Amino acid sequence: MTPDAGALELAKRILKSRGLLLEGNEAGIRRMEEALVIAADANPSIIINVEYGGRDSSGQMRISPFGGHGGVIGGNEPDAEDIVWLPGDVGLQIQNLFSSIVSLASAGYPGCIGCVDVEPWSEREWRTVVKN
Repeated sequence: MTPDAGALELAKRILKSRGLLLEGNEAGIRRMEEALVIAADANPSIIINVEYGGRDSSGQMRISPFGGHGGVIGGNEPDAEDIVWLPGDVGLQIQNLFSSIVSLASAGYPGCIGCVDVEPWSEREWRTVVKN
């Protein structure tokens, strides 16, 4: 797996959703709002409603797509293995996610053919990579 695999997987989950619940790091939430506006400008078929939980200055951000599995940026490793975990520096991980959202949307995701890999996601394998 590449170092940006986690951000790409979470970006795919976000772009396939019709809505998100964003909670946690306020600066990160603002960056996600910005990424979604740019994504919708690049690909008008992307319409994602956003709801907000608590905002704070913590070192963690939670992204929960409606009806799907989301992700956690920063903080401690989640117990559930259906949640993408992006550990480490929150600002850097949010920037990686921002870039992944914009690049996938610009390529036409989720309606594009061949613009992403089709390998099934393995959170267990990903966590092994990022913890070592």
